[in-house]
Amino acid sequence: MNLVIFSGNLAKDGKLLKTTTGKTCFVSTLALREDMKPETKSATFIDIIIWGDRAEKLAPYLTKGKTISVVGRIEINKNIKDDKTYISPRVVVETLEFLSKKSDQQNKSEVETDAISVSDLEDTVENKTDNLQENNDDEVPF
Repeated sequence: MNLVIFSGNLAKDGKLLKTTTGKTCFVSTLALREDMKPETKSATFIDIIIWGDRAEKLAPYLTKGKTISVVGRIEINKNIKDDKTYISPRVVVETLEFLSKKSDQQNKSEVETDAISVSDLEDTVENKTDNLQENNDDEVPF
């Protein structure tokens, strides 16, 4: 099984590319750290690649410094240049999750939206609870 899970910061703005066969891909580099203290250890850098429509849709949001988590598989990329073979691993992304914090303004509106949805949920729960109490007269056979 070839499955990896990484989280880190994008080390650079990615590039949206088209292959010679017309397929779209997005490539960038993810910086990984073993701990959160940058002065203790250096980062490990690994290339990531996203294929297809997802590449086009996600490209505007995947900018330098964004914190993301990716699930995918390792793929070995081989390039021959000047009679030398260069081998580099990269992650073919299957699932991507944004971990970056939003700005304060966006957080405020998000909290308000969450409060509205929670109150709607409470109304729904109360209605269902009332229905349960009304139907409580029936005996449950065991």
